[in-house]
Amino acid sequence: MPSKRRSQRRTAPSHAPRPTSAGIDARLAGWVPYAILSALVVGAVAYFLNREWEIATLWGFSLDDSWIHAVFARNIATGNGYSFNPGEPVSGSTGPLYSLILALLYAVTGEVVWPAKIFGVACQIASTLFIYRAALHLEPGAHLKSLLVGALVGISPSLLWASLSGMEISLYLLFVCWGIERYLAGKDVTATAIWSAGIWVRPDGIFLVALSMLGPRRTLWKRAAFAIAALLPFFAFNWFLGGSIFPQTVGAKAHLGIDLHERTWNLVREWSTIWGLPYRKWDQLEHPAILFPCLLAGSVLLARRRPVIGLYLIGLPLAFSLFRDHSGSHKRYLLYVIPFGMIAAMAGLTWLTQQIEGRRARAAFLGVAAVVLVWQGWIASEKATNHGWNVQNINMMQRLLGLTAAEVTQPGDVIAASDIGAIGYFSNRKIVDLMGLVARARSLPDNLSHYEPKLMIIIVDWFTTDARKDPATGFYAYYDSDSTHKYTALAAVELSHNTICSADQMVAFVRQKPGDPPPPLYFERF
Repeated sequence: MPSKRRSQRRTAPSHAPRPTSAGIDARLAGWVPYAILSALVVGAVAYFLNREWEIATLWGFSLDDSWIHAVFARNIATGNGYSFNPGEPVSGSTGPLYSLILALLYAVTGEVVWPAKIFGVACQIASTLFIYRAALHLEPGAHLKSLLVGALVGISPSLLWASLSGMEISLYLLFVCWGIERYLAGKDVTATAIWSAGIWVRPDGIFLVALSMLGPRRTLWKRAAFAIAALLPFFAFNWFLGGSIFPQTVGAKAHLGIDLHERTWNLVREWSTIWGLPYRKWDQLEHPAILFPCLLAGSVLLARRRPVIGLYLIGLPLAFSLFRDHSGSHKRYLLYVIPFGMIAAMAGLTWLTQQIEGRRARAAFLGVAAVVLVWQGWIASEKATNHGWNVQNINMMQRLLGLTAAEVTQPGDVIAASDIGAIGYFSNRKIVDLMGLVARARSLPDNLSHYEPKLMIIIVDWFTTDARKDPATGFYAYYDSDSTHKYTALAAVELSHNTICSADQMVAFVRQKPGDPPPPLYFERF
């Protein structure tokens, strides 16, 4: 008898059920995936913030453009209107809705950096959860696969960077992902309404809205009505403030044209680096190339029933190339393809692994998933370091020169600048925008004559055609249009490890009479 019982105990494990994907999916139903994804994003963000503090030692933003939103937010919150310079309304914010939200946060907290970061992270978490739900609509009950898709969006290195950048990127990503979730749920009209509202955050969202018109004919009029209801007020808002249907930043940066080599080919190759295909030695391959065939296959598989996924994923760089020749720092103008790509990649990977028989299909799927997660985690750690240096660069160049300008000028003085964000925020002076983002474009000498700025803070490399050699200093000097005043170098900042600024050096020039002795030149290298 004892030997029989021992025999039964030995054979019992062979009859125990083995874990299956169905069993795992059952365990992942309910709130568990939401908690996992939220914790994943928070953990990754915490690592980014730790690197920011270690490198920059001062909280800030990783782009100067982020401080433009901050200036608008402060002016709105303090009763100075929708303006960059108080009392001068202008359509100089690319994302009016984002600036308004930031203004509300500033009014509550009296601060801009942490409210913007927390809001960006909240948008990143919400986007991750929406993509998880969107993937479930494609394959109901497949919680593990959907969790993977959500995780890949949640810890996408570029999107983590964006969530802490202080830019409108994460807010528009939220509109994009929410719209994808509704679109894959079969709610085409709601998806169009959400994507149309997103135009108030990113004007190039018009492309996505246009693609959404490809839905069922019976609801076309509803989708068109929602699009028009968002577009007409947006156009009117910009026209009233800036005399153009788009924000002035769009007019300053975007120029319509067709150039298959310099524009289209360059944008396509920048897009390809998002998916692991090398282009330039300094580009980070933020998602592994193993995803590329999967997302192409998925785009084809979804083309008939959900065509917007593949058309936006592949079409955005082509459409964007009609207006610009590059995708901006960190490819930020193309980052919105990432959730579309992950959805398509899941569909493609599922189909490709199904061509393998039996358990090998599941093993192949999980193997690819592990490779992608490890790859993204590794690149995210590098991106966190890059983010820290981005913040350090902006703090030590534009922010420092803005604080310097506040010290050497008086309220009511005017400052001309090529980078207006942090300089405008920290100087708290009226800014002459030499690049035309928030003002009418003029030549540099005309701006100097018209506004008579006390200081001019510029990246010299951008204005070499207007520079003259100053025999008194051996450095460049600048003159107004009638040469009655010159601008002599007063302070210069140079970055020893530049990861985000357009040049390593920025110089502040002071307004003088031509015969005045040059001031002592302050130079700092970080």
